Amino acid sequence: MNRRMTLYVVALYALLATAAGSSVHHLLQERAAARAAAIALSECRRHEAHILRLRARPALATDQERGSTDVSAPIEAAAKAAGIPADRLVRISPETARRVGETPYKEKPTRAFLRNVSLQEVVTMAHRLVGEDGGFDLKSLRLDAARGETAGRWSAELVLVYLIYEPAQSRL
Repeated sequence: MNRRMTLYVVALYALLATAAGSSVHHLLQERAAARAAAIALSECRRHEAHILRLRARPALATDQERGSTDVSAPIEAAAKAAGIPADRLVRISPETARRVGETPYKEKPTRAFLRNVSLQEVVTMAHRLVGEDGGFDLKSLRLDAARGETAGRWSAELVLVYLIYEPAQSRL
């Protein structure tokens, strides 16, 4: 074989080696992407199953409006369990129930006002009230770092709601 032919063969081998190396690199990148996609798919399926379980769970609604003690007692108990002193739960204000769209449900809001509390205390209290046994949903939470409050202490307003099943009266 002459020298020119040897150069062509070496160049061809070098080209083939470069192509093989590039293919292996691409294959490894695609394998890593496939692993990441499999993990993401697994997470999506886990979230989907959780959503389906929550959808299957019936929405809890009472058939009549709760009395003021039935509303204030769990709020006071949740505040106490969160370590909030009684004098910092300033006020519990039930409001008028409002119809939820054109559904047979009414939403009954109750406002709870707290003063000089930590974020941890507010979150712990809210978590107890909206947990599976609390019977409330947290519609809104407003925090104020009012003047004169100690650093890391807040004034908070929680709007808690529960549902009442009350079909609209038919008009004959």
